[in-house]
Formats: sequence, C-alpha cells, structure tokens
Amino acid sequence: MPFIIGGLMAATAIMGSASGAKQNKAQAMAAQMQQDQQNFNGRWQNEAANRNVLRQWEAQYHVNRGIERVANKTAVTQKYYAKEMFNNTASQLSKQTKSTTDMFLGSVASMGISQDSASARAVLRQTTLNAQKNSANLRTNYENQVQDIESQYENMLSQRRLGSAEQSTFMDTKGGIVDSSSSMLMTGIATGVMSGIAGGVGAYNQAGGLKGTASGKLMGMK
Repeated sequence: MPFIIGGLMAATAIMGSASGAKQNKAQAMAAQMQQDQQNFNGRWQNEAANRNVLRQWEAQYHVNRGIERVANKTAVTQKYYAKEMFNNTASQLSKQTKSTTDMFLGSVASMGISQDSASARAVLRQTTLNAQKNSANLRTNYENQVQDIESQYENMLSQRRLGSAEQSTFMDTKGGIVDSSSSMLMTGIATGVMSGIAGGVGAYNQAGGLKGTASGKLMGMK
C-alpha cells in the first residue's frame, strides 16, 4: 500500500507536468503561427510596394523614351536644314562673288584698262577679302546655330526623370519564441518520480517500515 501511494503521487506529478508542457507547447505554437502570419503580411506588403515602384518606374521610362525621341528627331531635323541652308548660302555667295568679279573684269576690259593695273588689282583684292569675310561670317553663324541646336537638345533631355527603381527587401522576424515543453516534461517526470519515491518511503515508514513485516520480526525489530 505505501508504494501504491508513492506511485499515485508520481503519476499525479507526471500528469501535471505533462499538462503544463502541453500548454507551453500550445502557447509556443500559437506564438510561432502569429509570427509567421506577421511575416507573411510584411512580405506581401513589401512585394506590393515594390510592384508599385516598378509600375511608376516603367511609366516614367516610357515618358523618358518619348522625350528622347522628340529631342533626337528635332535635333536631326534642325541640323539637316541648317546644313542645307549653309550650303545653299555658301554656294550663292560663291556665285555672287564670281559674278561680281566677272562683271568688274568685263567693265575694265571694255574701258581698255589692263587687268594687271594697280587699280584693277586693288578692286579684285578688295572683292576677294570681302568674299572671305562673308564666308567666315557665314561659317560662324552656322556653327553658332548648330551650338544652339545642341543646347536646345540638352534642355529637352533635361526634362527626363532619371533614376533606377529602388526596391526594398523585407526581413522576416525570427526568434523570441521559447518552447520549453520538452524540458518541462523531462523535469516533471524526474521530479514526479523522485516525489513518488519519497512519498512511498514516507508512507512505508509511517506504516511501521520493516517492523511490521516478517523480515522485521525475524530481525527482532519491535
């Protein structure tokens, strides 16, 4: 009977420990599920934000491409017409210079003046200098016009909004959840067994121990 009591005490202690360990396990599982759900929601929100960033970047990319197409087309067209105008004007200037020179030489010849005379050479020299100045001014105006076209081109490109899509990375929350159910159960079992043994021994001693047994009587215990 005493050891039955000890066994019941051990079983009661072990059952109590098992119940506590089970409750601790349930709490740890519930905390883990809550953390997993929070991480899932965080990842979903982060992915949604990244998709929104990509959509905005894609829209701006197409706007930038449109600006570039217009700027390139405008610059190419303006440079083409500027070049054509320069060539036409230079050709007309050359023709006018030659026409003026021919007219002068014809007039000199009709008046019986030698083309090698000092006055004739002076006029021809002045005509040549004027032609050179006009040609240089024409070239300078053309180069300035090209520079203006380049500046306009750069100004149009400056309207673009440059930059890459910067996505964020979500880091899962980990740790912080303590699952001590296994250690609680093992500790409870050890404690229960020890308590059962102690309780059985105590009950046994209270019942007279060896004194009440045949072995005790043979040993002369009273």
